Amino acid sequence: MIFINEHEIVLDKQERLEAWTPHGRVVQLAMDFIKNCPVDPANGLPWYLQYSCFWTDPLRPTIWPDNPAGKFAWAVTTLLKYYPYSGDTSHIQIVRTMLDRLWEYRTPGHYAWPDVPYASAHPGTGVYFGARADGEFATEPDKVAQVGRAYLDFYALTGEKKYLEIGTRCADVLAQKICPGDATHSPWPFRADVRDGSVVEEYTSHWIPAVRLFEELTRLGVDDYRPIRDQVWMWIEQYPLRNNIWKGHFEDIRIDPHNENRDQVSCLETARYILENRDKFPEWRVQVKGLIDWVRETLGGHPFYTAIPVHEQKYCYFPMGSHTARFACLSALYAEVTGDPAYREQAIRSFNWASYMATDDGIVTVGVDRPDYYNQCWFTDGYFDYVPHFIEGMACLPELAPADSDHMLRSTAVVQDISYRPYQISYRTAEAVGTQKFRLTFQPVRILASGKMLAQVETLDAGPGWMFDPARRVLEIRPESREVQVDGR
Repeated sequence: MIFINEHEIVLDKQERLEAWTPHGRVVQLAMDFIKNCPVDPANGLPWYLQYSCFWTDPLRPTIWPDNPAGKFAWAVTTLLKYYPYSGDTSHIQIVRTMLDRLWEYRTPGHYAWPDVPYASAHPGTGVYFGARADGEFATEPDKVAQVGRAYLDFYALTGEKKYLEIGTRCADVLAQKICPGDATHSPWPFRADVRDGSVVEEYTSHWIPAVRLFEELTRLGVDDYRPIRDQVWMWIEQYPLRNNIWKGHFEDIRIDPHNENRDQVSCLETARYILENRDKFPEWRVQVKGLIDWVRETLGGHPFYTAIPVHEQKYCYFPMGSHTARFACLSALYAEVTGDPAYREQAIRSFNWASYMATDDGIVTVGVDRPDYYNQCWFTDGYFDYVPHFIEGMACLPELAPADSDHMLRSTAVVQDISYRPYQISYRTAEAVGTQKFRLTFQPVRILASGKMLAQVETLDAGPGWMFDPARRVLEIRPESREVQVDGR
């Protein structure tokens, strides 16, 4: 018998790796653990507010630097996918506590980097002001951008303007400090001393969050950030997209002055951005395929019953669940829009490998290697940067989604409210744009958009309407309305 993290492996008739449990159950196990996260008796705070990770033997926090800004930004990413998928409102308040606490401990207004969040923190305190490897009173500007966009997304979810104001503040500080950049200097440094602005480490390729931040503020009409957005994108296009110097994401990794490390986060998130905006990129097929293949060639492990596990980075060269799930997700997204069966198969097997990180009690280990990674669990790598890839994967491959319950798998507009009832789903989006995709247990017979009947159509390209695939039980809607009701039998 062969095991991964105490799960006996499951193979199909072609000896390809299968998931140990359905993907929907992996998602539910992980999110239920967050709802019931242990609380530190010393200060009454749940672990996710003060620790980056924890051990399982026995269950206890790991004394390792915390990563609040990036962790909480990924939590928003998870929320925007998991809430429409599940209808579980409890995670909205969980994320609110994260974002409010992060802003409470922002940098002082008189610092060189004023009123921005800290990327790292000492563990077990719930107080954020930097820690190894950034150093105390240092932050990572890419995380300022990432969580700045997360504040905007939470504003879209809740309508609470304070989150729009915080996201705008993060963007304005970045706008004031942008530099031209070159092959060894990114537009902002990877690490900076927030007190005097001195550079701790020069380079990171993780700037898609900044592109997304400036685009969203421009779209919302806050101001015209297009020149800054274009400057950042031109740097990405001129340097990492050409030379593949993809490095500089993880908060606890040692300083890398010669840019020798490589990681997969910025590379694959850049691929995601190109796919989502492929109408702007004539060469998107070549670019996205090249980025996915670069990760496989640079950080992919040996196939395990045809599944490709993915190592986190060169400086921490271990195969891990969340990064394998990200690789699977991008493979699935690419297969969805191209129809390429090789990338579809690659996605399924890598998702299956990543499923083995989860246990029946909601523990999600970071990886498989002993002595550390088989029993260490990170709130990013095991939860907030793990779960959303599975949900997106189910949107690309609906046959992986639960067949015995109803789920919204994707919405291109932020879903503010959703209610699941027998043979009926009602939801409200932040804006009257975009599409939604479901896997259903029932046959839809009527869909109302703001109380008016939507027509069943052959394609959603021409305007409002809905399509249903009875074989896959997949419903897709373009309502062109914020309020939607799906009735079925």
